[in-house]
Amino acid sequence: MTLDDVFPEGIVTLKFAAEARTLLVGTKSGHLLTLREDGTQVCRERGFDGLRMLAWCETGKFGAAALQGGELVCFDEQLKTLWKVKFTGEVVGLGISPFGSHIAASTESSRVHIVTTDKREIAKFETTRPLEFIQFLQDSPKLIGAAEFGHLCCHTLDGREEWNERIANNVGNMVVSGCGKRILLAAFNHGIQVLNENGKQKGAFMIDGIPNLVSASSSRKRIAATTLEHRLYWLKYEGELVWACDLSADPVISMAVGPLGNRLFIATTSGRLLQLVW
Repeated sequence: MTLDDVFPEGIVTLKFAAEARTLLVGTKSGHLLTLREDGTQVCRERGFDGLRMLAWCETGKFGAAALQGGELVCFDEQLKTLWKVKFTGEVVGLGISPFGSHIAASTESSRVHIVTTDKREIAKFETTRPLEFIQFLQDSPKLIGAAEFGHLCCHTLDGREEWNERIANNVGNMVVSGCGKRILLAAFNHGIQVLNENGKQKGAFMIDGIPNLVSASSSRKRIAATTLEHRLYWLKYEGELVWACDLSADPVISMAVGPLGNRLFIATTSGRLLQLVW
């Protein structure tokens, strides 16, 4: 363990920029801060009150924050606000492209807005259900979206739908490989669902408990998962268990796997930020 810090005000979420090797943390007091892997603080900025979720590009150059009231904020690597926009209804899903050129925000009215980081809206489309989970692909100009209640889809950056699938389970979290060939869903009683690039089911990883969060390394080496029973699992990319522990005393609320699959960053209910290294 190389990082162990505590934020008494509580952590909302964390994101990790794989290329920049920087961690973005959002707190319940409306602060954003970036940290290096050794825990050294790089930047800190206030003014993000009502923070709901974050997106942070792989290069660490741009990020986006969804605030209560439907407000979307775009910021740079110094955490300085570049622009703000307000949507009708709350933002329920947020994603950013690997190089930070595009931001996708999904609202509770099932509408998705794709906006460039210079504030040009290039697409607006509606989905069957509101997309709570959005991830841009690295190898093609597309995004994968998932709704909490059984909808999975793929869209191009101009909003055109490539495919959609009705899935027979709820979704607690989603992670997609950079090429888009593997989609992992934390599907509660259905385990960690494994799907291909067309949203077709290929199998499932069954762990002891009910998975509610899942994260994976961009190198396709490791997967991390948590359960509603507050256990943390560290798996090989093909589902083989490597390590597990009980964190019921301080449950995980957000996590990110390092790009090489040898680091796991977790934020806990008490406001603790940890880095585990293998």
